[in-house]
Amino acid sequence: NLVLTEMYALLRRRQGPRAAIGFLDRVHEDPLHEVVWVTRELERRAVDRWLRPFSDHRFSLTDAVGFELMRERGVTTAFTTDGHFTVAGFEVVP
Repeated sequence: NLVLTEMYALLRRRQGPRAAIGFLDRVHEDPLHEVVWVTRELERRAVDRWLRPFSDHRFSLTDAVGFELMRERGVTTAFTTDGHFTVAGFEVVP
């Protein structure tokens, strides 16, 4: 859900509230998309595994939670242009 928050903010700035809300509606209505809600435990693991050891990098909390979810689920490749995923050891497909 943190990625949705970032995407909503980006779309709202660039295309307006209607486009941003439409994006959220489409994601929530599509059964192929799973929205993972960040729990306290997931956030703690992300902080301990990614933010503390990589404090010299500018990872966001959203990045760290994403990294931790990927690690836990065995996902090794990210569809992103965010270079932080490469720093964290993931393969990146732009």
